[in-house]
Amino acid sequence: MAVYSIEFGALGDTRPVPPLTVKTDDINEFHRAVAEHAIPYLTPVLTEMGRPEAADCFFRTNEDRSMGEFMWLDLAGGRGARFCPARITIA
Repeated sequence: MAVYSIEFGALGDTRPVPPLTVKTDDINEFHRAVAEHAIPYLTPVLTEMGRPEAADCFFRTNEDRSMGEFMWLDLAGGRGARFCPARITIA
C-alpha cells in the first residue's frame, strides 16, 4: 500500500489547506480523498476572491505523482483555472 504525503501551496495570499496523508493503492481513491479533504478549506477562500464556482473542482496529478493541483472547468463557457498546487511525496 502506498503512503502519500501532500503539502498544499498558496491560494491567493494564504495557504488554507493543511497537509494530508493518504494510504491507498487506488489512484481514484487518492484523488477523491484529496478533494474531500481540501475543498472545504478552499471554498471560503475562493468565495472571498469572487470565484465561488471554482470550488466545484477536481484534483489532478502529473504522471509520476510528484505534484498535483486543483482544476476547475467551464466547458460550455470555454474557461478553466488551475490553482492551489501541491507537492506529493510517496513513502
